[in-house]
Amino acid sequence: MAFKLWTMVMLVLIQTSVVFAQSAFVERKLLSTDAARIIVDTCIAYATEHDATVAVAVVDISGVLLDFHMMEGGGPTTSETAILKAKTAAHWRRPTTVLEENVTGGGNQAPLWINDFPKGGGLPIMVDGQIAGAVGVGGPQLQDECAQAGIDAVLAQETASVQ
Repeated sequence: MAFKLWTMVMLVLIQTSVVFAQSAFVERKLLSTDAARIIVDTCIAYATEHDATVAVAVVDISGVLLDFHMMEGGGPTTSETAILKAKTAAHWRRPTTVLEENVTGGGNQAPLWINDFPKGGGLPIMVDGQIAGAVGVGGPQLQDECAQAGIDAVLAQETASVQ
């Protein structure tokens, strides 16, 4: 009887440790600095093609700046808002346009309370349902389109390298 009980306890411990070992760590996709540079370069090319002056910031999942560039003629608020939009998109894991619509519509005001920047121009970079980073674009126009062009360039390159 004691042997049977001891065997059952050991089996439970082994199963628990196997389950814990499988769920103790999460595999994540993280944006590389090379990918961040591609996003910045693509966005700057997109803005140039459309006669827009922008600043572009790319951050990791924690909002740490990976890459940044401001075009000639951009002002101090252009650069600051690009960084804030990227950080906000990473923090909330959704486009900052969605947050802006929510806040201005009287919905969730939390982005304002915690000093995020709920204005359009920030997009999360999603890979396999997980956030890998975010991009923020400051400037008077084409912010979301510019950010999306940069993200699309990296995702297309990743898809091509896998095939």
